[in-house]
Amino acid sequence: MRKSKLLTILSASLMLLLAGCGSTTTSEPKNSQEVSANGKKEIIVGVSPVYKDIANVVKEEFDKGDYTLKVQLFDDNILPNVALDEGSVDINFFQHGIYLDKYNESNGTELEAYGDGILKYFMGIFPKEIKDLESLGDGATVSIPNDNANRARALKTLAHNNLITLKENVEFPTIIDVVDNPKNLKFIEMDVLKQVSSIKDVDISVINSITVTQAGLDASAAIAKESEEESQRYAIVVAVKKNAGNEEYAKLFKEAAFKGSLDEYLKENFGEALYLSAK
Repeated sequence: MRKSKLLTILSASLMLLLAGCGSTTTSEPKNSQEVSANGKKEIIVGVSPVYKDIANVVKEEFDKGDYTLKVQLFDDNILPNVALDEGSVDINFFQHGIYLDKYNESNGTELEAYGDGILKYFMGIFPKEIKDLESLGDGATVSIPNDNANRARALKTLAHNNLITLKENVEFPTIIDVVDNPKNLKFIEMDVLKQVSSIKDVDISVINSITVTQAGLDASAAIAKESEEESQRYAIVVAVKKNAGNEEYAKLFKEAAFKGSLDEYLKENFGEALYLSAK
């Protein structure tokens, strides 16, 4: 039950990230750089709801050092960046680099990822019946997401597995960018959550590892995946404000994530759907 609830929240959070929208209310953070009750300097990390528990797991290891971590919850995927830009949080942890870049472009901010992402999930090909891609028949039906980012990621997954060829140098390809389709695949675009309920109605579904669990499948049921490089592009990052001098705190947060019990927590609560990236 706990795993199902966590996955539901995370799936919704990922959809908001890709859509670039969210609600407009939140708990008000205190000024960063306060001193905690134990006398240590308090470092504030801004998170969206799904990452609250994950950040608290990181906090257990983080607090063993010279600082203490305060996890500041925001209830959307915009305000953590607003708070980071304003300086009311020191770092934030809720988004992938693609979303961060687009946020900067839209808002004129100078926020940046500290190094590579920490958490990864993948786009996979999940079958109705077949055991491998070689068994996929001519004219097979394929469900793909209908939002720009997920659609592009799904098409790139099919291309990576040699099912289609895409026009070169298109960052967010659509069906019109398919230049070769040797199996005459029939694409059905639908909302990501609709894919979940329709996974048994098409021959294969190209869907991310978090969302597919909502259909009662394990992420390991994927018969093929996107490239590791593409998964890394969507890895969840620790973000800082450029020239704010908080890189040390981001570094310590990342170190605590890899050193502590987060890997065990993710395996217990998310299976293979969400996992730590390479250090």
